[in-house]
Parts: sequence; C-alpha cells; structure tokens
Amino acid sequence: MGAIKMSRFSLQFIEPIMLFLLLLIDGQLTQVLGHLMSGPYLPVSHLVLIFLIYAVTCHRQSYLVFLGIFLGLVYDAYFIGVYGIASLLFPIIALFLYNIQTVVFTNRWTRLFTVIIVVAAFEVLSAVLAGIAGIGTHDVLGLIAYQLAPSLLINIVFALLLQAALERLYKLGVGNMSYKTK
Repeated sequence: MGAIKMSRFSLQFIEPIMLFLLLLIDGQLTQVLGHLMSGPYLPVSHLVLIFLIYAVTCHRQSYLVFLGIFLGLVYDAYFIGVYGIASLLFPIIALFLYNIQTVVFTNRWTRLFTVIIVVAAFEVLSAVLAGIAGIGTHDVLGLIAYQLAPSLLINIVFALLLQAALERLYKLGVGNMSYKTK
C-alpha cells in the first residue's frame, strides 16, 4: 500500500477541517457507544485528541494554540454548552504535546501512553472545571468508573487501530528513533 503524499503546507489547510469533522464524528460515536453500553457507562470518543497528538509534528506552536482554541470553542458549543472548558484545555494540551513531542514520538508505546495521559487529563480536568462552573457533579468514583475507564478503553482501541495510518499521514517512521526534531 502506497504512502499518503501530503505536504506539511497542505496539512496546514486541511487539518482544521479534518479535526472539525473529527469533533462531529466523536459526538456521533459517543452517542452510538452510549446506546450500545448497558447501564450507566458512557465511553467518550476522543479521536480529535488522538489526531492532535500527531498534528504537533507538522505545525508551529502558535498555529497549534489557535487550532486548539478553535477546536475548544467548537467542542464547548457542541458538547458542553458553556464556553471556556475545552477552549482552555485544548490549547493547553496542544502546548503540552508540542513541548514533549521528542519523547512522544520515540516509539509506538510512548504514543499509546500519551493517548492515555491526554484522554485522562482531558476527562478529569474538564470534569473539575465543569464542577467549578457549577454544571457538573462532584462524584469522583462515578466519573472514574462510568466515564473515564470506558473512555480510556475505547480510545486505546481507536489509537491502536489508527496508529499505522496516522504514522503514514504524518510521515513518521515505525522504528524507535525515526522521528526527527524540528
């Protein structure tokens, strides 16, 4: 199978559209998974965060901040209904990923662990911020058992299934030290 030929310049224009569509797909997947699960479990799809992990390899820090703000505003409007939670967290996550990218792209295991860390951080921090804003509950055990654990499980599966395609899209090698720093 041939590699996807897309320049970093092309990605700069296509990526916001792709990530916007992934936000919408995340919402639909979350609804479908919620209906398929029995009981109070709510796995939340975070394909956009998985793609954002790889996007840091192609863009400048300032571009990632603006992209994070845009995605956060859309996420806040589409999922939360209150502006400020995801629009704060997405740029912070993008900056965090940008600053640790040499570690993240050491090998496939570090990318998988990064997915776990980013998804867990987003879920927990968004619940904390929602609680501070008075729009969420303070049931920590419920959050962990019914939302965080299923969300981590489904996003680990997504990350594993998408890893080879994302490596080709973002022109990353499969080997251990194949990522080149900027």
